[in-house]
Amino acid sequence: MRKILLGLLVTILSSHALATEPRFTTQLSCQLGDSLSVISLLRGHPLSGTDVYRVRLPDAAGFLYEDADASRGSNVQSRCVPLKEGSRVLLVSGEFTSNYLQGVLFYLDVVDHKIGRIEFAERNRPGWIWLTEQGPQVIFANVGHESSHKYLIYGPNDRYQETDEFPVHSHVKNETLVTLKL
Repeated sequence: MRKILLGLLVTILSSHALATEPRFTTQLSCQLGDSLSVISLLRGHPLSGTDVYRVRLPDAAGFLYEDADASRGSNVQSRCVPLKEGSRVLLVSGEFTSNYLQGVLFYLDVVDHKIGRIEFAERNRPGWIWLTEQGPQVIFANVGHESSHKYLIYGPNDRYQETDEFPVHSHVKNETLVTLKL
């Protein structure tokens, strides 16, 4: 009888813990390349007009940023952006912990077949995504004037560039330029 009561107590406490765990719902799923490269943006734990955001990758899940506090955002927009046939990126931007709009671009790295991410923080949302031989680039018009240059470009491996000339894409190099309207 004691074992039954102990088992019942464990079951009740376990179900209570699961009931208080915040629920996350899928806001958007995006197939970046093949069927093994699907990424989902999850939203949950609403509080005062904000939500916590998580991402689910094919082999793992985690917060959008390092923890729940950093991943709590408002005015969040997300979009699965087609770049060319069989190639998409997931773009997420919103108001998180910075005084700027923060965001992440998730892409499939075709060399090592892993999902990569490009993080950015600017006063405005990105205007273009440029797919090059080096991978995707996120381009911003410099409306905040943090720099003396007209365009700010974020790329893989923390690459960052400021330029006055809008990047010229090459069809010969199989580059693609997508204008965003977020």
